[in-house]
Amino acid sequence: MDPYQYIKKEPYKMYIDGQWVASESKETFDIINPAVNEVFATAYKGSEKDAQKAILAARKAYDEGPWAGMTHHERSELLFKVRDLLAKRQEEFACIETLDCGKLYPSVLYYEIQQALDGFAYSAGNARHLEGKVVPVDGGGNNFNYVTWEPCGVVGEILPWNGPLMMGAQKISAILAAGNTVVVKPSSWASLSMLVIAEVFHEAGFPPGVFNVITGSGQVVGDALVKSPLVDMVSMTGGTETGEQIIRSSADTIKKIALELGGKSPHIIFDDVDLDDAAKWAVFGFTLNSGQVCVSGTRVIVHENIYEDLLARMKTVCENFVPGNGFDYEKGVNFSSLISKEHAETVRGFIESGIEDKARLVCGGTHFEGLEGQDNNFVPATIFADVTPDMKIFQEEIFGPVGCVTKFSTEEEAVKLANMTKFGLAGGVFTNSIARAHRVAGKIKAGQVYVNSYFSKGMMESPGTGWKQSGVGVAGIHKYMHSRTVFVSLEDHPQAPL
Repeated sequence: MDPYQYIKKEPYKMYIDGQWVASESKETFDIINPAVNEVFATAYKGSEKDAQKAILAARKAYDEGPWAGMTHHERSELLFKVRDLLAKRQEEFACIETLDCGKLYPSVLYYEIQQALDGFAYSAGNARHLEGKVVPVDGGGNNFNYVTWEPCGVVGEILPWNGPLMMGAQKISAILAAGNTVVVKPSSWASLSMLVIAEVFHEAGFPPGVFNVITGSGQVVGDALVKSPLVDMVSMTGGTETGEQIIRSSADTIKKIALELGGKSPHIIFDDVDLDDAAKWAVFGFTLNSGQVCVSGTRVIVHENIYEDLLARMKTVCENFVPGNGFDYEKGVNFSSLISKEHAETVRGFIESGIEDKARLVCGGTHFEGLEGQDNNFVPATIFADVTPDMKIFQEEIFGPVGCVTKFSTEEEAVKLANMTKFGLAGGVFTNSIARAHRVAGKIKAGQVYVNSYFSKGMMESPGTGWKQSGVGVAGIHKYMHSRTVFVSLEDHPQAPL
């Protein structure tokens, strides 16, 4: 298989109002495969003017186009068409995402693509049963109240770079199933799958302006989406600092915002578990996608009775990772690169900080030993032991394959350590006691908790929300909707109380 057979030689265009367009400036940017640090494509770079075009297209499609008048069934059928068309191009999109993000090809093809397809199918079904409710109200049977869910209108969706196709499919499908129109801004580090999926939406027959994709920087294009009075809602997945800026920039329009932000999730492991099993889950929790997952269990909180034994087993698991090009899986490659040189250096800076703070380096470090060239984006699976809450690596999100291990002696201490950060995105509990599992899960201040495993088993069915500085706004399709409550008098001639 040649993954480059799917790549265009000319610059990729943006998709606005049902058409592929170059940017006003004709400026382009390089698309780089981070696994080999090579440019393999280019795309047009959007500006504020391009953003305004996309916003106007989405606004017109929502206010005047056929989208608002479509039935739930018609919207559902279009989303099913997207799912079916994408399914026919699975290999192509798996190649595109692997090249663009430095991922492992089998992981993209057999997991992320399948999750994307499931996202469209799930939302297509959701579009058919957007139910409200009837609320009993006082009034002696003379009043009737019902609540409906309505689309927000024009949604600006700002996507992250760590899983643009999977997360893009899940979010965009929900936005459209709710009846909104959308302007998608992918990350400049990972734009390609969203630019190409526009072909799928176009072939499926979505009306012009309903789905738009524009590239460009967050400071320019993202800010235009946030500040525009024509955009009813902005949703963003990314870092907490970016979320803070969006909150500030949205003040003038007071639009609805939903923010899925950073995490520093705890993974508590008690002393009644199978150590080999726990070691594998602990390492998996902070090394999936080389640690570039917001809910990663990067703070491993371990009972003192198994502390050194579990560390040794975790080290053994980490030593089995083989870095390399994501397409070389048949050669044993099972560990992906970080997204860019810039991000790799950031992660290495955190590792150096841990060493300076006297955390015990169990394995890993800033570079893979023996990997040809030091100017690469691979950072080994790294374990620090004896990490304390005053250390930078305990408190701040690293977003790389770095596990920070801390010892505890009592259940109360474990819970206290788990909640000792500004984040509240996820958490894990590993124990054979069902009572303890429920008890501790209920005390972790986070929007989703995993017991005796790690990572969500139902992202569409049971989406998590961020607590504390990990997020703002509800999850799922209702994130992209407003509720309306209607009170109806059932009296023929109701008397005003005047």
